[in-house]
Amino acid sequence: MYTYIDGKINPNPITKFIVVGILGFTVLHPIDPHFEWMTIIVLSVFFYLNGLKKDAVINIVFFSVLFFMPSFMKIEKFPIVLKMIISLLFVLRMFYMPFIAGKFLIKTSDVGSILASLDKLKVPSCVSIPIAIIFRYFPSFREERRNIKWAMKVRGIQTKNPVRYLEYVFVPLLVISSNIADDISRAAETRCISNPTKKRYTEVYINVADIVYAVTILILVIGGRMWLK
Repeated sequence: MYTYIDGKINPNPITKFIVVGILGFTVLHPIDPHFEWMTIIVLSVFFYLNGLKKDAVINIVFFSVLFFMPSFMKIEKFPIVLKMIISLLFVLRMFYMPFIAGKFLIKTSDVGSILASLDKLKVPSCVSIPIAIIFRYFPSFREERRNIKWAMKVRGIQTKNPVRYLEYVFVPLLVISSNIADDISRAAETRCISNPTKKRYTEVYINVADIVYAVTILILVIGGRMWLK
């Protein structure tokens, strides 16, 4: 059962995908600001319950900044550069809720459970396998980038200079990226990825956490949309 892991309340990836889709609806169909706040708080609570306390706080603080941005009517007399920055922040606010839901999906789901969820949804392998590779590739890429920076720091090399950054960080990352891709390909071949037989050892189930997570978000989106009208 995937809902409870190590004592943490963690909905399964199917529910998280559904929530991302529900919140994606709010990009073109905004909801009442008070319901936006409640949605951010619910998402932050789930971050907190899964041990991501720092992310939970960052979610609320960053949305607070976006929430108190002046309206377009108030920035008419602002300098053009400031107008562009504030407009960008408005766009960020539009995508912030689905972004946070997607971040929760990525940070609290392993590749096995995601693939099992996609199988449950009857997603073809030509779609699910690239998704699994993406989830496996970027964490490895981020870890290698951190290792390179630590290696440069140990050698006393500063990477703040853009030219030196390209030489000491970016170029090694390009080489390592190719190696990571090769390693993932070999791992896939070793596990007979081309064999159509079932290979999933992770099972996903719908449980209380899934119902609470999905239903709460759905109620907030519907309520926020109706209240706005």
